Amino acid sequence: MTTPPAGRPVPPLVRFPDAAMFRYALELPTPSLVYDLKGLRHSVGMLAADVATVHGAQLNVALKACHTIGILSELAGLGLGADVASVGEYELARAAGFARITATGPAFSIADAEKLRADGVLVDASSYEQLDALCAAFPGEPVGVRLRVPLPDEIENEHSTFGGQSRFGLLATDPRLHELLGRTGNPLVRLHTHTGQMSAAHLIFKTRYLLAVAEAFPSLHTIDLGGGFFSLYAQRSAALAALATVDRTVRQWRERTGRPMTLQFEPGGGVLGPHGYLFVSVLSAERDHPAFAADVVTVDASAWNYAPWHRPAVLPADPDATPGEVRATLLAGNTLYENDFFGTDVRGRRSTFDLGPCAVGDRLVLTASGAYTSTNRRWFNRLEPPGEYAYDGTGIRPVS
Repeated sequence: MTTPPAGRPVPPLVRFPDAAMFRYALELPTPSLVYDLKGLRHSVGMLAADVATVHGAQLNVALKACHTIGILSELAGLGLGADVASVGEYELARAAGFARITATGPAFSIADAEKLRADGVLVDASSYEQLDALCAAFPGEPVGVRLRVPLPDEIENEHSTFGGQSRFGLLATDPRLHELLGRTGNPLVRLHTHTGQMSAAHLIFKTRYLLAVAEAFPSLHTIDLGGGFFSLYAQRSAALAALATVDRTVRQWRERTGRPMTLQFEPGGGVLGPHGYLFVSVLSAERDHPAFAADVVTVDASAWNYAPWHRPAVLPADPDATPGEVRATLLAGNTLYENDFFGTDVRGRRSTFDLGPCAVGDRLVLTASGAYTSTNRRWFNRLEPPGEYAYDGTGIRPVS
């Protein structure tokens, strides 16, 4: 797919789900997490076509975002690869049928790396010490490295927070990296990075930066640019323009150096997040709570236990519900943890939602729940996680 001509609107990556999905979901027990497979297939098809505008680029999904094999098998069937952060995720990726797997993370031991290498999967070292151990265990064999990318101040922001200050990876200027690889003779074949949420400017800068690093390593043939597609695709036209710039940049690099170079992307939330809907029931509704200057509505699901990272939109679960008076509402989870509120960010700041007056038994739906909801699962208060279901355009079925 190419960018539409100037003046032509660019269709968004995500479209609204069928109203039938919500009507089917009214029959489910709560809490229930429903994946819109119809919407997921549509978005993955568009995203894969967008990434393919970069010649030879590959699209993977970060398994940290979803551990539900029924959903992962769907993504594998659509041709995506998988990036894994542990042996457990690797085994899940294999069971789901992913043909292409990459791996990085501090959890991998040398024994783990041996297991993955036997299957042709390389672990990209996320620290100097891990790289040192890999070189010692596999003398002269190819290695991969995760790099920290120092983003310029003018494009750094609070949503990308993981540039040069990331706890993972090495700096390309670290003399230990060059000394170690020079001493051991292990060829460096892949660079791996992730900078949190990624803007168009981040993507272009990272591509140029990592291609410059690749000049120093003649054996290097793959660059993994990570994920962060929620921000990148806030405006799809800007994402397409950035991908076009990346394609030109890589083509010029290949022509100038005479070397091959494959780019990989590994979004997680950007692939799955918009296509999950968490259906909940109201347990209590306190108007004008004296401590919060807002209504506090408690539902039968816990943000603390399985949805701590995002601010969803919150809507009546019944698509035919009539809007009423709008009130500022805090949506609380059903644990005995004081800060169990949906929409709390990583800095502990709470968000209110504009909802009509709620009553016990009302059903609500939380959007953007398709990623990390299950993989963040805690067992605080021994509360059961939500049941998981998939809507395929004709009905809803359980998935696991």
